[in-house]
Amino acid sequence: MSMEWIGYLAATLVFCTFAMRTMVPLRLVAIGSNVAFIGYAAPLHLWPIVILHGLLLPMNVLRLREIRRMLAALRVAKTADIDVAPLLAQVEQRLYEAGATLFSKGDVADCAYYVVSGEVEFPERHARLGAGHFFGEVGVFASRGTRTSSARCVSDTTLYRIRESDLVAAFYRSPLLALALVRLIADRMGDNLARADEALDRSGVQQTTVASE
Repeated sequence: MSMEWIGYLAATLVFCTFAMRTMVPLRLVAIGSNVAFIGYAAPLHLWPIVILHGLLLPMNVLRLREIRRMLAALRVAKTADIDVAPLLAQVEQRLYEAGATLFSKGDVADCAYYVVSGEVEFPERHARLGAGHFFGEVGVFASRGTRTSSARCVSDTTLYRIRESDLVAAFYRSPLLALALVRLIADRMGDNLARADEALDRSGVQQTTVASE
């Protein structure tokens, strides 16, 4: 009778896998069903069932490990710098002299940049970026496809110039790169809003001061 209940348990676990929507619990339950079926079929010499679940068990274990590695990598990508390795096969490296204007606010955004060496200034944002930083991605992914600020080289600067088509393709090919870019865009939009709020606050203080005088 106990063997029969093991069979019922195995069948129930298989049924549960079809009702699950998240992959980690699904794989765990699938592994449990594989073990239960093997435990049920082996003493009864039901070798086709033993062979089937003997093959499915390592496959489910492997898929579970892959999912957990991917989730761990995604957690790292939320805080890590952007890895440009998926883009390096398509990019071109260029040297720009100090004072060179890369683009102006309102220009068509046909590429993004990665700073290899040197420093780039964004006058409208009163900000600068140095080696290891990525910029120009906001305009590429914006619906208008235009630059939200100007960019000028403060010093002789070496940049990777990444075409829009290559950036979009890499976005779809590499989930980690996509997540890092989304995080970067969200952070920069948050910074822009914070600066706008500060400017409004300063403007309000100045108006109050003038009125009081």
